[in-house]
Amino acid sequence: MRKLKLFILIPIGALVAISLVGFVYQLTMEQRDRVAYPAPGEIYQVGGIDLHLDCRGQGTPTIILEAGLISGSSSWMLVHDEIAAVTRTCAYDRPGMDWSEPINRVADAEEVSERLYELLVEAKIEGPKVLLGMSAGGVYVREYYKNHSDDIVGMVFVDSSHEQQGNRLPGMGDDGSFDAILIACRLMQPIGLIRIFNVLDQFIEEFELDEPTKNALLANMNQSHTCGSMYWESVSFAGEVRDDASSNSLGDLPLVVLSQGEEPKAITGATLEQAIAERKVWDELQEELLGLSSNGERFVALESGHVIQFNQPELVIEKVSELALLLRANLP
Repeated sequence: MRKLKLFILIPIGALVAISLVGFVYQLTMEQRDRVAYPAPGEIYQVGGIDLHLDCRGQGTPTIILEAGLISGSSSWMLVHDEIAAVTRTCAYDRPGMDWSEPINRVADAEEVSERLYELLVEAKIEGPKVLLGMSAGGVYVREYYKNHSDDIVGMVFVDSSHEQQGNRLPGMGDDGSFDAILIACRLMQPIGLIRIFNVLDQFIEEFELDEPTKNALLANMNQSHTCGSMYWESVSFAGEVRDDASSNSLGDLPLVVLSQGEEPKAITGATLEQAIAERKVWDELQEELLGLSSNGERFVALESGHVIQFNQPELVIEKVSELALLLRANLP
């Protein structure tokens, strides 16, 4: 029995010791990253949650940047300053993303959009605004407009998600594998294993980014709470893209739709034929989003995949700047 106890206890003790070392390593590296990459904006408390808002530039209208799923304000780093040279531009972080505090629970589109509204009120971001939503952010800004349209003078979609895509895109059935990966990531991230083995690097490897940009993105992605926040965002958003009803009309609101246009290609888990079929439906969904406004225009980013602000940042800068200048000329 004594040998059996030792046989059981020694591996357990070793595992605990390794976990403690990993925890200390992760904590040390987190603190290093926060010193190297401090929040560029201001922290505001909204509903008891610390949220990061980064406003740059001057002028009207103010562009409000809503990031895509499981990403934050740093996803705009290649376009933020350039758009801010034309007009004031504000990026923020949803809970658990980049420099905002995590909430570790589901939050639907209504809550996300209402929290953004309260953040802008708290930060005294007043006057005419343009809502810009990338991917999932497109759903969130449409929800915002539904409830707080008074000072919204324009909208931009950057390869925006569609409220019905979960029912219409081929291969969108949820087999639970992505959630399972994120759950495992949640467990391993606080003890440094995700950082040590560079697990999250895969999210940015496909983009042609310089090392400083990659390191800045990874500093936020490798925080102890990131995988947990990614999990909760993923679960939350899954319920926002299986609507039966169509999206709400935007009337004659000025609208710019930017869509991916890179040739479809086979990837892990999908053949070329499947990728082509999915792109066909995606283009239909993008046209439907354009049709939400009678005053819209669509541009296809021919050299870009889904994350246009990384693949073709110059196109995002150009079209958003053009819209801002056009709106400014017509504002009272």
